[in-house]
Amino acid sequence: MEAPCGYMGKMLFVDLADGRIWDEELSESTARRFVGGYGVGARVIMERMPAGVDPLGPENIFGIGTGPLTLSGVVSTCRFSTMGKSPLTGYWGDANCGGDFAEALKGSGYDLVFFLGRAEHPVYLVIEEGRPELRDARHLWGKDTAATEALIREENGSKDLKVATIGPAGERLSRIASVINDKGRAAARSGLGAVMGSKNLKAVACTGSLRPRIHDRIRVRELMRATLRETREHPSGMFYGLSHGGTPGAMPMHMADHDVPIKNWRGNNLEDFPQSKWSSVSWEGMARYVTRSYACTGCPIRCGSLLTVDTGRYPVREVHKPEYETLAAFGPLCLNDDMEALIYANELCNRYGLDTISAGATVAFAIECYENGILTRDDTDGLELTWGNADAHVALLGMMCRREGLGDLLADGAKWAAQTIGRGAEAFAMHVGGEMLPMHDPRCFPGWGATYVSDATPARHTRGGTAFAEHGGVNERAYAGMGIPFRLERYDPTDKGVYHAKLAGWQHWVNTSGSCLFAIDSMPLDFVGCLNAVTGWDLDYDEIVETGTRITTLLHAFNLREGFRPTDFVLPERARGNPPLQVGALAGVTVDTEDLKRRFYEALGFDPTTGAIDPERVQQLGLEDIVRV
Repeated sequence: MEAPCGYMGKMLFVDLADGRIWDEELSESTARRFVGGYGVGARVIMERMPAGVDPLGPENIFGIGTGPLTLSGVVSTCRFSTMGKSPLTGYWGDANCGGDFAEALKGSGYDLVFFLGRAEHPVYLVIEEGRPELRDARHLWGKDTAATEALIREENGSKDLKVATIGPAGERLSRIASVINDKGRAAARSGLGAVMGSKNLKAVACTGSLRPRIHDRIRVRELMRATLRETREHPSGMFYGLSHGGTPGAMPMHMADHDVPIKNWRGNNLEDFPQSKWSSVSWEGMARYVTRSYACTGCPIRCGSLLTVDTGRYPVREVHKPEYETLAAFGPLCLNDDMEALIYANELCNRYGLDTISAGATVAFAIECYENGILTRDDTDGLELTWGNADAHVALLGMMCRREGLGDLLADGAKWAAQTIGRGAEAFAMHVGGEMLPMHDPRCFPGWGATYVSDATPARHTRGGTAFAEHGGVNERAYAGMGIPFRLERYDPTDKGVYHAKLAGWQHWVNTSGSCLFAIDSMPLDFVGCLNAVTGWDLDYDEIVETGTRITTLLHAFNLREGFRPTDFVLPERARGNPPLQVGALAGVTVDTEDLKRRFYEALGFDPTTGAIDPERVQQLGLEDIVRV
């Protein structure tokens, strides 16, 4: 059967236990209903994986997938998803990443790859021009991500291989372990690097010149010319900012808004991290270390940079810059304004394969435990774990990477560490359901909080919601198409549940299509027009909303099957402003995230108390064959 336009039309399955490898068809019906990436992946995994499996056991299924816009000629469509049951939350987990790997995976002949079982010894998968093969990785076990990538290319005699790999953190089953490609692009959240480690799967390496059919390539080119012309002539503020420094350039704006959490979410931007320090943790403090900028495959934004620090305590050469989330997590969250230490912390996480958000948040947790006498110097191997002590923070991070001493406990994240430490440590663990909070403050824009506690993968800042509209909107065409005001009053909850539900579904479309969130929001790209030109479908915004809702509902149904209840995802009191801050832009602000979650659930047909899905909604979405209600 001919593959649907925009797709290779094939999924690869690898049983690591016995080495069997086989293909299965990806039908047009499944593609249109679930798009790609974790949309299709959730459908496949939920059908084939029994409920209640251990996330770090052999029955968990690990997937990597692309979307219909990957390799289509549409700009900035180089992102892929990793997916499976999260060892961090015990529920659905996925992570999204850019760089060069997605196009190599799809060009090797497959839309998605799924791994079942556990290999007897470490292995890696190579796919070249549609030919998959498992290879021995025992000699790679223990190697960092950069060394692994280089060795796989060398031993296969191919500089074109693109590699997604885990580092020692994933091998040692750190619940905050990430999957790294291009030596520093991270599919970081949900702890899925540990799932690869539990399967003895070191890496996936791909290359190939295979290409999907495109329904109307001429139309795709026309749309790209129009997009790039408008972007050059009238660049948005977001495009300009991203192409002149990337996400670190946004730090001063976020600091001024008090959107950046400070001192483990209890500090303020006047007394604890005043304006005199803001430039030290932003692009201004980083620019002198830049050796060159770079772009992910096919992206005109070029928001990436490589850095070199020649001297001092933390020399590094040609390493990826820390992004906003990393700077905020190891910076203001820990009261650290030492840029060279921040660059080094980022590189440690990339080499060992740790999620920088979770790692920084866990360091902040440990500092507060130390401040309150719950941890002592005996526990920290003599480290003076105080606010702003950059050297101690980096040393502790190294211990987490290697699972040494206290780092062994912290390597699973703040929630898991707090449960073991006890003695009140739980109060300092800033997480939702085990996932550490990202670096945007719900007290500033309540839509962040609603997303953190409502999404199937909690505490995520890239899952869609009303926060951007509360800030001022970023994609006028999409908002208008879905009937959402471009600007929403931040503290007024009216209709927020309906808007949140639509924007969550919209973001699922962006993520599962292979597109980059930054590109979709910073350029005048006709996303629906591009999808139709690539696939030959006749999508409109009504179907966009319905399909996004279907994916939202499927992920929620996966969690329900695993025993989820809405009370499992609750924002820490401190992060919603209880008690409220007394100083700064957020003084006196308290946000009712539970009310916002209720509104979101009701808009989707989920019971706010039990999470149960309305059977009529399941039937309307065509999920009755997989979702049991």
